[in-house]
Amino acid sequence: MKRRVRSLLTTATGVAVLFGGIGVTGLTATSASASQHAPSAAPDFTGDVSASAYVPVEGDAGASVTLRLKAPETVKSVTGGVVPPGKAERPVTFDFKPGASVVTGKWTIGKDDPAGDWKLTVKVVRGSAQANEFAVKVSGKQGISAAAVTPDPVKLVKGKDVRVSVEASVKGSSSVSAKLVSDESSEYHDLGALAREPDGYHRGSTYFSDDTAAGAWTLEVYATRGGEALKSLTSFTVEAAAGGVTKKAKARVTIGAAKKVKKGKTFKVYGKAFRGTKPYKGKKLKIYFKAKGTRTYKLVGFATTISSGKYTKSVKARKDGYFRVTSPGTSKTRAALSPQRLVDVR
Repeated sequence: MKRRVRSLLTTATGVAVLFGGIGVTGLTATSASASQHAPSAAPDFTGDVSASAYVPVEGDAGASVTLRLKAPETVKSVTGGVVPPGKAERPVTFDFKPGASVVTGKWTIGKDDPAGDWKLTVKVVRGSAQANEFAVKVSGKQGISAAAVTPDPVKLVKGKDVRVSVEASVKGSSSVSAKLVSDESSEYHDLGALAREPDGYHRGSTYFSDDTAAGAWTLEVYATRGGEALKSLTSFTVEAAAGGVTKKAKARVTIGAAKKVKKGKTFKVYGKAFRGTKPYKGKKLKIYFKAKGTRTYKLVGFATTISSGKYTKSVKARKDGYFRVTSPGTSKTRAALSPQRLVDVR
């Protein structure tokens, strides 16, 4: 375990497999550090203050704050600056337009800047200039400090599926996902979004059938925030099943759903099932849901695939959580489990 942790710390600090900077392609995420603070002295503004600000691992990251003006028709200009703890003030650029009620200010945070409360001062000119002060919470660097596969080694069993679990310790990231990839074949298992559970760890699982490729495998964990992404690699081993493998067709299930849904709105969980390389038609699938911050999946419904292998299930948005779909096994076909899909209910 110590060897793995050192490798992951190297990854998280940007040596070797850090994808850093702004506008990384292929690995994107929504803004990660949204915080709201009541103004300490803000006579020119009303409502909540929405801010997105974090210290990047490498390079620079853009920070922003959005505010709502009182009596916007009387405002002539909006300017401001922000002061990091122990450092000099830096300018904040606002997108003010005469008559507009909402203004957004932007500035840059570098990898050597401190986390914590930054003092934001916004000057609003009406008949005269007036200063408004806010505290903006800047979160620290994201990082992957540990990751592991259980069991290790994975010992395959003839005629059975072996549950393989993944656990990762990640801080400051907006999304965390994982894959299990064979080093010696083209086989892989996409776990999708790892679920953040009550103890703070991110977890996911899948099943290895008795015909899974034996040998060296790698757990790949991806953590993203804004335009910055981290990747960690952890090795583990798969041992072949004693007595060989059963002759069953492989199955696979994909899953899709809206990333963000309004509370109470009906949305669709959808995807496609395969038997071997062909569509798995007429298959009754099970739809499961796990509320964010909990450990247990619950069955929420069923969906049957059409001739193309596609399935659809309508679900009402009640709370944030993770969906996954299972294709139960038969005497001729193996079971299959989809990746986890996170839906943010707002």
